Amino acid sequence: MSRVIQSMSMVLALFASAAVYAAPEQPVAGLSTVAAGVGEYRRDEPFIYRQAIRRSVYVTMRDGVRLAVDYYLPARDGKAMRGRFPVVLEYTRYGRSRPLPGGGTKNDKYSPTDARGLMSISDNAIRSELLLAYGYALVVADVRGSGASFGPSHAEGDDIEGKDGFDLIDWIARQRWSDGTVGMLGSSYLGEVQPRVAAEKPPALKALSMVYAFFDGPNSAYAMGGIFRSGWQGGWVQNVAKLDNRSTDPNAPITNISAVDADPKQVLLRRAIEEHRTGVDDEYFKHLDTFKTVGVVRDELPFIDHYQLKGQNNLYTVLDRVNANGIPTLLSGGWHDIYANDMLLWYANLSVPRKLIYGPYPHGKSGPAPNDPRDIERDRLVTRETLRWFDYWLRKVPNDAERRPAVQFGLQRDPRHTEWFSAEGWPPRQAQYRDLYLSANVSNTVLSQYDGSLSGSPDKASSSQPWTVKYDASVGSLGTRWGGNVYDVAVTSNDMRSLTYTSPPLARDLYVAGIPVVKLWLSSQNAADADVHAYLTVVSEDGTSRLISDGLLRASHRTLGQPPYRNFGLPFPSSKSADIAATPPLSATPAALEFTMLAVGRVFRQGDRLRLTIAGADRGNTLGEERDPAPALAVHLGEATRSVLRLPVLGDTSESPFLRGEP
Repeated sequence: MSRVIQSMSMVLALFASAAVYAAPEQPVAGLSTVAAGVGEYRRDEPFIYRQAIRRSVYVTMRDGVRLAVDYYLPARDGKAMRGRFPVVLEYTRYGRSRPLPGGGTKNDKYSPTDARGLMSISDNAIRSELLLAYGYALVVADVRGSGASFGPSHAEGDDIEGKDGFDLIDWIARQRWSDGTVGMLGSSYLGEVQPRVAAEKPPALKALSMVYAFFDGPNSAYAMGGIFRSGWQGGWVQNVAKLDNRSTDPNAPITNISAVDADPKQVLLRRAIEEHRTGVDDEYFKHLDTFKTVGVVRDELPFIDHYQLKGQNNLYTVLDRVNANGIPTLLSGGWHDIYANDMLLWYANLSVPRKLIYGPYPHGKSGPAPNDPRDIERDRLVTRETLRWFDYWLRKVPNDAERRPAVQFGLQRDPRHTEWFSAEGWPPRQAQYRDLYLSANVSNTVLSQYDGSLSGSPDKASSSQPWTVKYDASVGSLGTRWGGNVYDVAVTSNDMRSLTYTSPPLARDLYVAGIPVVKLWLSSQNAADADVHAYLTVVSEDGTSRLISDGLLRASHRTLGQPPYRNFGLPFPSSKSADIAATPPLSATPAALEFTMLAVGRVFRQGDRLRLTIAGADRGNTLGEERDPAPALAVHLGEATRSVLRLPVLGDTSESPFLRGEP
């Protein structure tokens, strides 16, 4: 038996009966399908309905503001079915539907409807369209201030979304086609709005399916370690302005937003768009000057840790209300998502009935090509598990949804092969941290500012590697993790502008699942403060370095504090004003900087090399002060100053993972 097979067998044995990886029975375009029924629920059952009828109306909220709503009912022979159905609600800021030139509408997640409102349900239906096929009704609503809904546009996280959600669900429960039970489904914004609604405790809301929702934005997606992630947020703000038609000529034809059925000449739609323009209060972007110099200071933005002084509140601040209301929640996350840590934190902090599914998936599309089979696998898996969850909690189908493994996660071996496991909780009990020490020994793998190594033990001799910050360093659009093409993208050019520490080739496959930690000992000759960007990459035999994870910390934010929630005992920079003021400036004396990276789920293969890259900027993605002259820094190594990368490894960590010849 080869070392590869031995290694895989060892890791699978650690999971014993919990392991769920198996040979695929129904591969999807070369991908392994997940085993133990994950994503396979009712897969062999034919659709109950092959058609749906769409209608649209305005629904009036408690304060008189009207929200635009599309609702879809299962149909046969072009006619809506009579009867009462459990209802799936998607509550969106991204447009419930847009008009088609020949009549009808299109929501990019579903098949189009014709001029009569008739949808033919695709054989490859995913997301809510698939639930329609199995006898659910679907409601898609534009949040207040967006799409065709009235009201001024508001900052993300305004508590009005939760109150409106309560009113929407109350309206749904009273419709003749509703059986009085509602589940919410959605990704990103559509996932984040769900706990805001759940906190209001609508009586008819019986289950949630949250996909890719942030938990503590200023410690992951919006910022890390005090460094503001300006790139993707600026793009998001511009994008929703276009979707809301706030940034277009008020007299231009409206082609991106569907009017409701009773408004064929778009009179009400134009009035709604005018109301959108009277709002827009994006709190974060009022503070860019402070973010650039001081950083994201949590107690100077009180809405971060307190619900609800202003918009864009952290979702953990409604956690007590969500837990008290007890609504069962299915959580789905992705190792390549911008919220890679957040969905793990949701699982750790919810006390409601819950399950967690994690796969090697991004926030958007997997790659530049359309219909990437990895996206098909992700959408099918999440949809089928949501169907199982809603069947149990809304329909009371005895399908053992609540008795299935608490956590199921897939580790990418390569772009076309994922290995799946289950665990009793998170982190898995088989996960242990493996320390890889930064070493002064040259790896001879890259022409960087210093070509150091990663080693299983610290250097005996003390040393330091000089490092001058290059402000044009960048990982490009990959650094946003928001759009597509996040798999297997080369970042070798960024490594060459930075410090690098590269391991010897792996002696065996290395299974990594969890949140890495970096600890650096840093000194400076000329700068009181500096930004540190750490990147974990995998290096192939041809020397190409591909990004796996990243983490950020501004040196003045290095004082650690107690997080206001469970965070697995990981380092948590407080980013409080008093701690920042009391933190000594960088100097010739090394200071310890300890911080987390975004979570990793990966099988690093035998022969791969791991690399930790240290940079001082990520142009286009983060906001920092560019000093002249640039900071002259140094990373310190050796027994007394153990700079280290800590990886959460599944299996035995007592033996070196590297081939002989390790420095």
